[in-house]
Amino acid sequence: MQRKIFAVVVLFVLCLSGSAWAKPRLAVRAFENKTEDEKVPASGIMDMMVTELSKAGVFELVEREALNYVADEINLGMSGLMDPSTAPAVGKVRGAQYTMTGAISLFYYEKKSRGIRIPLIGSSTQTNTAYVMVEIRIIDNSTSGVVYAMNKLGTAKRGTKGMTPLGDILIGARDETEGGALSSAARNAVVQHVKAIKAIEWKE
Repeated sequence: MQRKIFAVVVLFVLCLSGSAWAKPRLAVRAFENKTEDEKVPASGIMDMMVTELSKAGVFELVEREALNYVADEINLGMSGLMDPSTAPAVGKVRGAQYTMTGAISLFYYEKKSRGIRIPLIGSSTQTNTAYVMVEIRIIDNSTSGVVYAMNKLGTAKRGTKGMTPLGDILIGARDETEGGALSSAARNAVVQHVKAIKAIEWKE
């Protein structure tokens, strides 16, 4: 009886392993910054995408930008300085069926103020909105055809109130949440993409 139970458990584990291994492989390339702002964190948004795709479990992910490190390890193993039993083998890097490219085409924080004029005190209320546009393309490596091409706009709102003792003037409150709003907007765009990608039936 114990042998039968053991056999069933082994078969179940093998089935799970086989199904996990059968996932289509996706290589994620570095995202491009298409805005005029050089400080836009395109690599950080790419990391968000990799994290969300990993959670979704649709693909076996192959981050091609990390291959330089793998190549260094292989070269070190071939130099004779590394223990052969632990050195990575040449030709064992798995190929990807699909490649994802991405670009950030909008990264903008809009401030809207509504003020009240008070002597000696300037008071205002702000409703600020972050906008991040993420462009994603997925290419079938066997045909070079584009199988997914969409732009997703992520938004995030922030509201602030403030008072500044700068005389009989109208002045807006200082907003300390710009970075957080832009990050939330970027994640919003990424999540939209992942939902759309999950809805597609990908070939293995």
